Amino acid sequence: MSNDANADSEEIPNHAIVWLDLNIGRRDDYQQLKAAFSSTADPNHVNPVRLIDKDDEEIGRAIGFEQVNFEGVKFLLAAFTNVERCVEFLQDEKRKIFLITSGQMGRAILPLIKQKCIDVFTDPITNEPCQSIYVFCHSTERNMDWMLEYYEYLAPPFTFDIDLLVRMIRDIANYFVIESKRLLESDPPNYSAAYNRLTWAHTLYDRYRTMEKNPLTKEFTEVNDLSEKVEQQMRRLNNDD
Repeated sequence: MSNDANADSEEIPNHAIVWLDLNIGRRDDYQQLKAAFSSTADPNHVNPVRLIDKDDEEIGRAIGFEQVNFEGVKFLLAAFTNVERCVEFLQDEKRKIFLITSGQMGRAILPLIKQKCIDVFTDPITNEPCQSIYVFCHSTERNMDWMLEYYEYLAPPFTFDIDLLVRMIRDIANYFVIESKRLLESDPPNYSAAYNRLTWAHTLYDRYRTMEKNPLTKEFTEVNDLSEKVEQQMRRLNNDD
């Protein structure tokens, strides 16, 4: 996974959502849910689509997935109906991946991920598993046998789309905070890229707070404190110039 944050100005966060499901991968199915992920998980989209609002005009304009520029890769949500093609895609992808899979296809793809591209779901610094694979299924009991084999890489399974959406928003925000700290610890520190990620994290935490009625006091305090320190360093560097 590459931070690749040398530019002073970044418009798009360095993450991608990959969705594997026989129905969700089809262009004309689940457009409302896919539109919600496309807009809500992208902090540059200021008006997230509400899952419960079936008459929202934004949903009518949805085309299945929204393409944006992730540091040169133009996609936000990549949908697949074929396990092998999804694995091939993951093998070539160097960015942070949040994978959503149905229970049936999760049973098929997890052994292949473990064999061919487990590094995509492994922290490159700590070498620890990342719980960034989300199983969206109607019955957790019928999938528990294989999920237990790969629990280190799985978030808790979800049977309701809104629960999965909320969890992903918070996880992506947490990821941005971690990445910002690593950028600040690099030599030299990349203050601009770190500040961007803190801004994205703040936006997503705010969305989470609104949806869950959770104040996230600790998270906002950390992000605000880090942002203030970064702003001070950036002002100091500008004054030195």
